[in-house]
Amino acid sequence: MKFSKKIKADIASYEMANYEAIAEYMAKRLKTRVIAELCCGVGITAIQLAKFSKVIAVDNNKEYIKNAKYNAKLYGVKIDFIVGDVLDKNILKKIKANIAVLDPDWSSSDDKSLHVANISETQPPLDKLYNLTKKNITNNVCFRFPKTIDTKQIKKLDNCEIQKVFLDNDFKFYIAYFGDLIRKKETEVRL
Repeated sequence: MKFSKKIKADIASYEMANYEAIAEYMAKRLKTRVIAELCCGVGITAIQLAKFSKVIAVDNNKEYIKNAKYNAKLYGVKIDFIVGDVLDKNILKKIKANIAVLDPDWSSSDDKSLHVANISETQPPLDKLYNLTKKNITNNVCFRFPKTIDTKQIKKLDNCEIQKVFLDNDFKFYIAYFGDLIRKKETEVRL
């Protein structure tokens, strides 16, 4: 089961949303004072982060933010939501956070189960979002990325830790950690 509660999400955002168990793992590992989640979608990762940290969540889709607010209330957490473009430097400069979690759309078409093979093809482009986040918010960045993207592309961005994430012995995706979030070069987590 992807979620423990009946969340509000359309089919596309449901497909794109992180698994609750993996989001909880990320939240425990990233626990800090303030975390920004950019491209929060319907808020599943932000909800888990908010159990341990103050969270500022940004998405440009008003419907996703509306559903994320409902979902946060359903889970009993407080999150500061912003409707806006995560590539807008003016928005990014206003966000004060110790860590930033990036979660752009990986899909290559309307079928959200088909994923891109290049970091510049996510929506918004992950390489551009990473560089803007690092410049305007923090060097401590974390993001999920699909197994269709070669890890060499991520390693070209900066020094990082690449973690393979398994859920019920099924390889789901990778998580990349940058800045002070790095523990080792390559790791694996099984949930």
